[in-house]
Amino acid sequence: MIGRAAVACAVLCGAAGPALAHPHVWVRARTEVVLDARRSLVALRQSWTFDPEYSAFAVLNLDSRRDGVPDPDKLEDLARTRLEAMAETAFFTSAKVNGREVALAAGPSPRATYRDGRLTLDFTLVPQAPPAPLRAMLLRIDDPDFYVAFGFAPGPDAARLAGAPDCVVRLTRPAREAREGEQVIPDGEATGTPGAAAAAGADYSGRVLVACP
Repeated sequence: MIGRAAVACAVLCGAAGPALAHPHVWVRARTEVVLDARRSLVALRQSWTFDPEYSAFAVLNLDSRRDGVPDPDKLEDLARTRLEAMAETAFFTSAKVNGREVALAAGPSPRATYRDGRLTLDFTLVPQAPPAPLRAMLLRIDDPDFYVAFGFAPGPDAARLAGAPDCVVRLTRPAREAREGEQVIPDGEATGTPGAAAAAGADYSGRVLVACP
């Protein structure tokens, strides 16, 4: 667990100083599941908006003009390097099609934007191998070590479906919401007690279900 938590820290926080409790980063996610005419998974289009504290850290020193707006080319580099690093954590995303795990890879042209004090990362994940036509799909976006608290954005567009109009998508929101800045479990317990972080984080993790007739 400690190794994966360290990876999550390195991926998202770089050299950030230690915090006192899990979680450390808060994300509001939107996802679009893209299917083709055969109802096979083509892509997952993700949009993650980060909490203000992490956002300010992430764009530190990216503003060469000192006008409060990060340089577009540096935001482009940020998006690319963050997505490359997230491959080590399987992009914090798991997808099962017809009960079988689908290995995902990064798609082209990730994008980062900074607006109203928040960083948003838009990127695409694609299957590494063509999956079977979809009957049922389960999608989760979470960090088992609960270093990062992932929640779905409010509103009906947090989970959408593109293609295969006879299929349906349903977002199951978690039992509890990890509010920004809310410290749920002490670091010592999360890293020192087997399963503690996963057990705590499970209550805050939602899922997306897609079903096709």
